[in-house]
Amino acid sequence: MMEQRSLGKITALLADLDLEVTYAYDDLVFVQHSAFLLQFADEPMTFKLFINTECDPAESSQIAADIVLAFDKGDFTVTPAGRFILTPNEDQTLNIAFR
Repeated sequence: MMEQRSLGKITALLADLDLEVTYAYDDLVFVQHSAFLLQFADEPMTFKLFINTECDPAESSQIAADIVLAFDKGDFTVTPAGRFILTPNEDQTLNIAFR
């Protein structure tokens, strides 16, 4: 699903903002130790952006705006799509709930 080439470009765009990809799985890219989550959309070069509910709203909103602008300059489309919460499961995995 996720092309390595796209992940490299995503990583570079985020690095320019002093943010890092901390984990990528299937269609999800976790950014900055799960503060943000990019989800590949149906259209190529298009993502949904989610913010962790534990993040400070004012700070995370500014960072989200920076991500949208930086990705736009990199020929990607990023749409703010809400918030998410991570909760641990008993089997050492995580559950993601979108809000």
